[in-house]
Amino acid sequence: MDSTTILRLSLIVAGVFLVALVLSRLAAQPSPEKSSFIEPPRQMLAGGQVRDFYLNVQSGSWEISKDFSVDAWTYNGKVPGPELRVREGDLVRIKVKNSLSVPTTIHWHGVELPNAMDGVPGITQRPIQPGETFTYEFVAYPAGTRMYHSHQDPSSQLELGLYGALIIEPRRPEPVHYDREYVAILDELAQDFTPGVALGQEHLEHENAGNGRGGALQYDFFLINGKAADAIPPIEIKKGERILLRLINLGSLPHSMHLHGHTFTIVAADGNPVPPAARLRKDTVLLGPGERYDLEIVGTNPGVWLFHCHMLNHGENGMMTFLHYAGFPSPTQLSEIHGHAATPPEKTEPAPTSETSVSNGQEVVVEMLDNRFSPGKLTVKVGTTVTWVNHGNNRHTTTGIDSLLWNSKPTKRDEKFSVTFTKPGTYRYICRQHILNGMVGTIVVQE
Repeated sequence: MDSTTILRLSLIVAGVFLVALVLSRLAAQPSPEKSSFIEPPRQMLAGGQVRDFYLNVQSGSWEISKDFSVDAWTYNGKVPGPELRVREGDLVRIKVKNSLSVPTTIHWHGVELPNAMDGVPGITQRPIQPGETFTYEFVAYPAGTRMYHSHQDPSSQLELGLYGALIIEPRRPEPVHYDREYVAILDELAQDFTPGVALGQEHLEHENAGNGRGGALQYDFFLINGKAADAIPPIEIKKGERILLRLINLGSLPHSMHLHGHTFTIVAADGNPVPPAARLRKDTVLLGPGERYDLEIVGTNPGVWLFHCHMLNHGENGMMTFLHYAGFPSPTQLSEIHGHAATPPEKTEPAPTSETSVSNGQEVVVEMLDNRFSPGKLTVKVGTTVTWVNHGNNRHTTTGIDSLLWNSKPTKRDEKFSVTFTKPGTYRYICRQHILNGMVGTIVVQE
């Protein structure tokens, strides 16, 4: 046998050996479908329980802050709806009664469930008609921070309050023990987007005209768990404690949440655990609409620390609370810790200018023009009533930066809004619709 033939046979044998080796290794590897994806359970898992809930979709009153409420659509009379908390593997049954005059459905965001239970009208189910009842049934899976909301005309029904948190706890104990847990749902409110607008009985005007149906509303308040600023309970913590904060953005806008004096660790994204090696330590986290982040906060820096949205005026218009350590006094107003305490910066009275009006009377009128207040600066005595009159062509509001309780509804031309000032201080205010145009004002109240 010549050398050429021997070389050819050697190459053939080597090639056969290499192919066999590759095939054997491929056969030894698990199927990608089996290793990467787990089929969601369709029956209650061992150790699970049957969990029954009832949700009545009904009209109600939505209290944003003390003495300030709006008409809303609610689950069981609450905005957000009741928190539904179950364990992974439980059989969940939610009986939904539609007490509205329009159809509705509920989508279980982030839950891997049967297609017929997904809550998308016209695709996975027939809408729940007024007066009807429908029961959603599924096995709670996977564990994590989930949520639920209407999927029928969502640009109206979510805006009016039809949303809530669904928390699926893991079957096995968490590797880390948390001393406390908080759920914070982020949302926005356009004060003039009412149930009447959604039903076509009322109309939006000026800046919001045509919006709410695919357009972007101009929002008046930015909320945490349906409340604004002083009405939001603080996040309580003790030195050395480890807490879990579940952030859920159920609004239409992104929100950049920032915690003063601390960093936090992102331990889950959209309800799914982040591997320890990939976890980030941050002090600000950006949530797009529909996103969720679980944050681990460790009590290392005692005090009273602001927690707020860092986007434009979201924080100033309500999306702020504080991390409050045990043993520290709670401020009676968020303005005290936000650097806007309502006290005069100086004891001397400002000299009158073309933009300043000094009043010793009991009532003063401020005009709301197209992009400014006139006068823009005002000095009055304690007990004076200031009345804003809209003499412009657009809707305007007056919102006190230093006290969220001072909020007018959007006023049309020739409409009025009044506030009586009973304490000395410097009070700054804005038009929520036109702040970017510089529509701001100041009132100095003196003894």
